[in-house]
Amino acid sequence: MGPMYDCRVRMFISACVLCLAGPARADADDAVPPLRVREQVVVDREAWKWNWASWDQEKIVTFAGFQYTPYWDADRVFVLARRDLGTGEVQTLRLPKFRLSSDDRHRNTCLGVSLADGRLHLSWDHHNNPLRYAKSRAGFLTDPPAQLAVDDIGPAAPMLSDPKLESRVTYPRFFNDRQGSLFLVYRIGGSGNGDLYLHRYDPADGSWSRTGMLFSSQGTYAPWQNSTSRCAYLHDLVFDGKNRLHASWVYRETGASWASNHDLHYAYSDDHGVTWQNNAGKSIADLANGDPIALDDAGIVVREIPVYSWLMNAGCLALDSKNRPHVVTFRSRVVHKPEKLQHNPPPEIEKELCFVHFWRSADGTWQGGEPIDPGPLGRSRVDVVLDRADNLYFTYPTEEGFRYFSSPAGDGWQRWSGPLALTGPELTGRDASKHDRRRWAEEGILSFTAEAAPQGFAVVDFEMAQPY
Repeated sequence: MGPMYDCRVRMFISACVLCLAGPARADADDAVPPLRVREQVVVDREAWKWNWASWDQEKIVTFAGFQYTPYWDADRVFVLARRDLGTGEVQTLRLPKFRLSSDDRHRNTCLGVSLADGRLHLSWDHHNNPLRYAKSRAGFLTDPPAQLAVDDIGPAAPMLSDPKLESRVTYPRFFNDRQGSLFLVYRIGGSGNGDLYLHRYDPADGSWSRTGMLFSSQGTYAPWQNSTSRCAYLHDLVFDGKNRLHASWVYRETGASWASNHDLHYAYSDDHGVTWQNNAGKSIADLANGDPIALDDAGIVVREIPVYSWLMNAGCLALDSKNRPHVVTFRSRVVHKPEKLQHNPPPEIEKELCFVHFWRSADGTWQGGEPIDPGPLGRSRVDVVLDRADNLYFTYPTEEGFRYFSSPAGDGWQRWSGPLALTGPELTGRDASKHDRRRWAEEGILSFTAEAAPQGFAVVDFEMAQPY
């Protein structure tokens, strides 16, 4: 085998804390079905020290009986893992030409799938860098090879005809509509001064086109010293059952501190992201005509959260069975402006940080926002799912393993159970670990990537104690 090829086969390794939530505790007779470990799969015992990020959206994807996920190995080399969900076999394919350029955990890996031509799409290693992108051969997903080979993945190549349009990329994320069409969004520019761009893939000829600028950095924000630039941090972009695209975000006024984050924002699109409406259904943006979503667009703030609330950027978004968006993130219980501004909050504010859950009712009113106390293990960015009864779960890593909260749908997600243990310290992570959306929707299996102690890369599956 040549130096570009290293395909190894691994097999499965199978293997309550008091609720401190703010609103109320769920009663036993209407409690949400608990989650339990179904399988733990150690993909690599010696991986890089981080392999996930809160801005991942499609980190792990199931297609036609195989599950795919990328990660950095111990040598900072991009690895594609493929797991056969029928036999339990895991293959890994190292791609040494795709490498991590620095010890910077913003430099995530992500993937996407295009159903019409059966291609897997890969992107990696960005923090204000030229776009790194490659795609598989056509049919790689729909006619999967028995053994992964380097020839299955094409070389790194520009996505657009003009590479200057992708010169300072950060946080790329792929996502699909309900028909399987593939989209990509990424930021051009830095934290506190960047624009987000939306792209769409054409499987007919394997090309990408730019829909337009999705979020503009422009505008003046008086509460933060009349700041004249910012960037939007997404809580995911998700299509619902009617192919409406939902977006929620916070603005960040400067990369120097997340004290500058403010407000919960929301908009939606009914034409694959070309035009956008605010929470009340009024038109606010037309990307094809150079009109992005901007700070001064009316009706995009759905919950006022001032600066110095230490509102975390890059939370998460999920939809329930009625296509209502739910956002989970964390913030301080109190607004606090320190004498000397730093990137992270001072100790007296760290202890005030709590989870918050917001959701949009059928009439467009945004509910929730009451503090959910994370307990002594603290908080981190989360991932969120809703089951078929619309009970809500959000998961997150701690130093002692993954934890989760749950809330029943019956009373509008006002009562919370947690933090509940998902794993022990043998499996944990840093920041959010985004789940396999397809597998959760189709099978009710909650599957996401994790760190296998002391420094490995793993996939862990959970199921509900009652049938999905």
